[in-house]
Amino acid sequence: MRIAVRTLGCKVNQVESDALVGMLAALEPEVVALEEGADLVVINTCSVTTTAESTARKEIRRARRANPDAFVVVTGCYAELAPEQIAELGADAVVPNRSKAELPRVILEHFGLPADPVTAPPNEFWGAGERGLYSDRVRAFVKIQDGCNAGCAYCIIPRTRGRERHRDWRSVLEEAEALAAAGYRELVLTGVRLGSYAGHPRGVAGLLEELAAVGVPLRLSSIEPEDTGPELLEVIGRYAPFVRPHLHLSLQTGADRLLALMGRRYDTAYYRELVAAARARIPGFALTTDVIAGLPTETEDEHRATLAFLREVHPSRVHVFTYTPRPGTRAARLPQVPHAERKRRTHELIALAGELAEARMRPLLGRRTAVLVERVRSGVAYGHTPDYYEVELRGEGLAAGEEVQAVIERVEGYTLAARRAEPVDSRA
Repeated sequence: MRIAVRTLGCKVNQVESDALVGMLAALEPEVVALEEGADLVVINTCSVTTTAESTARKEIRRARRANPDAFVVVTGCYAELAPEQIAELGADAVVPNRSKAELPRVILEHFGLPADPVTAPPNEFWGAGERGLYSDRVRAFVKIQDGCNAGCAYCIIPRTRGRERHRDWRSVLEEAEALAAAGYRELVLTGVRLGSYAGHPRGVAGLLEELAAVGVPLRLSSIEPEDTGPELLEVIGRYAPFVRPHLHLSLQTGADRLLALMGRRYDTAYYRELVAAARARIPGFALTTDVIAGLPTETEDEHRATLAFLREVHPSRVHVFTYTPRPGTRAARLPQVPHAERKRRTHELIALAGELAEARMRPLLGRRTAVLVERVRSGVAYGHTPDYYEVELRGEGLAAGEEVQAVIERVEGYTLAARRAEPVDSRA
């Protein structure tokens, strides 16, 4: 069975797509690209912005054009919001997020195969623990949490993902041990609101300590600032670089009035102190973040405040998003910044992000650093440092899954160009 899986949006979606492929073993699946002629197409959608929804619609139409005879299944957050519209675009089956565990059954039954309890478990954490065919034996994402109770004014995620659910830490530990035995070289803990994790009595900090004994380096995906307390920083600092010294702390705006208006649960003073504490407690700490340009009612002074605050906390990378009104959210009902103004502010933020990145990366020239090789293409290896800088690496005999020492030679945009120095054992 030739199957094509297109995953849009967050790492949680990727984990769930991988799980689905792993649970379709009865089809003897061969994973192919969308344009290579598939018998089954699964599109796992995102709806975090209206742009994400537009992308989902384009992918559905493209899938149907490229695979006119395929069974096209659409799932994910957009499927939760607009099932009728998705069906009109050519989907044969629409499975919303709340029913994602039914995906294997829907697919297997379509092809005349039975679904048993193994392929359709009644598990609110479906997508956690099942390994798919996409795994490259380098980095595995481990889902520990789902849903969100925060209710930020601009965000639709609580509606599409539901209330928070937290996976028991013993189940996470069991999966991590299996992944270590399978040869994975890095585990990334992920969730819709990772920092709220309550499946361990001590939250994410306690889970990290349990997982440290497994022997595979650990990384956290995006985490909310208000969920990042002193205990977590202390644990990361104690185990760094085995626990990777990098945090992605979403900022969104450097204007306190807007933070409160959007329902964020921190202010710039808290964020500033958090970053300072992380730099003091975590050796080699690196900060990445994201901001939204042109939030409803944002003034020019508040935009300037965001630029100034980014210069102050100086992240190594800033992901910039242009605000688009999200129907069904409180923010969509507020006075909007004109579109042209939003785009101008976006361009200014992107320009600053480039300056900040170069200023962080330029001092790395000539230094040695560990790099986990994630893929090799045409004799060039690509990977990340422990503090999550992207690296393009040249050298003999490089292989995915190897951690090597590299010497940084050039800065090329957001990428460090390097040459291989000598292999290292990351588990030593």
